[in-house]
Amino acid sequence: MSVLSTLFNKVIKNPLLLQSLLSLIARFAGVALNFAVILLITNYLSKSGAGDVMLLMTFITGVALISRLGIDQLLMKEVASSHVDNLTFKTDFLKVSYKAVFALSLIFMTVWVILTPYLQNSFFHNGVEATVSISELIIASLGIVFFNLVILNSTYLKAIKKTVLGVLGQNALTAITFLFLILVFWTYFSNDQYTLFLYTASLVLSGSLAAIFTYRFTSKQSLLNVNSRQDTIEIVPDLKQILKKSIPLAPISIISYLMIFTDTIMVGWFLPNEQVAEYSVASRISYIILFFLQAMEATIYPRLLNMFKHAQSTLRAFFWQSTALVILVVLAVTGIMYLLSDWILIAFGNEYTVARHALGLLLMAQLFRAASITFSFMFIIREKVKYLNIILVTAFVVNVICNLVFIQLYGIEGAAIATLIANITLLVLVLTLFYIHKLLVVKEVQA
Repeated sequence: MSVLSTLFNKVIKNPLLLQSLLSLIARFAGVALNFAVILLITNYLSKSGAGDVMLLMTFITGVALISRLGIDQLLMKEVASSHVDNLTFKTDFLKVSYKAVFALSLIFMTVWVILTPYLQNSFFHNGVEATVSISELIIASLGIVFFNLVILNSTYLKAIKKTVLGVLGQNALTAITFLFLILVFWTYFSNDQYTLFLYTASLVLSGSLAAIFTYRFTSKQSLLNVNSRQDTIEIVPDLKQILKKSIPLAPISIISYLMIFTDTIMVGWFLPNEQVAEYSVASRISYIILFFLQAMEATIYPRLLNMFKHAQSTLRAFFWQSTALVILVVLAVTGIMYLLSDWILIAFGNEYTVARHALGLLLMAQLFRAASITFSFMFIIREKVKYLNIILVTAFVVNVICNLVFIQLYGIEGAAIATLIANITLLVLVLTLFYIHKLLVVKEVQA
């Protein structure tokens, strides 16, 4: 007991460990809720229907991410590095981000509607006929703008160090609303035809709730900080300026998404929807590692930004502590999940156990990806984004080429091999350029 109490006291007294622990708990809650959704989908829908839903989730997430053009990254960077008392700047920056993301979302929704016939013919089919109607895909386009609202609000909360609220909003809110609608409309859920409508409605509901919560939260904070610092140096950019500043950050988010989901999309292109369901289950299980990683990212990244601007002498020590924490946590999670992989797959249905080999490869791939995360932060902080973009594009090209070759040879295991090779490439390039540019040299940081 004395050892446990000592460990508990150390965690409580260490802000990094405490916030990381709370973020992990929040992330775990989000993971559990998201997997509750997937379990219902795989156990109560046909395998083809499950493949349709999970493929649509992938497309909505991806198109929404691309439509933000890095504005969420810029929001995190500017708000997290702003002075702690400058609440006016932070809330005004959020408002401008709202306007920019809303306008961009409408543009991408229009493109989505125009391309719905192509999406239907190329991805949502069982090899003979379409499994999703044009009207379902058009209505699903609403998910783009409302999913962006969820992400933008959660990013803002993490940037102002309300990490747990931000993590819960990003990972748990959409799952909660989907589960709620599934329970209310259970009769319709069991019919494959209405599941996509319920998913779209859940995004509309979650986006609305996220916007309302953040508005009330910031209003309350403004009342409590009527004498908040008005820093004239920090000027909120207008719509044009915010787009100009965010676009260089966009490839980081876009290529990172493509690195994760390209294999799922290409499996949907080459293979029947039944195998899309199998691979989607394996890939989503492997994403548990990313959930833990993102929880630590929500704690580490804002602090690195703030230290670089206001406390550079502590940057090096904090960086290596954070890197060690990330690697140890992810290594432990990967090992546990690999040992339990067969049991986890059985929970989705006995027919999904065929994905065990793909899951093992994907778990290893995510481990390599996780090892690069803190090093990647320093490229952004030190404004070496162009090098990080080159690395991501290179790894993405490797991923696409390997998918084209290996999916047709080995099926879903081939897609997993492609992801593993791409993530190894990513880690090697990140470490190489990190040391070439000496991103942690104190003399350079102080200059």
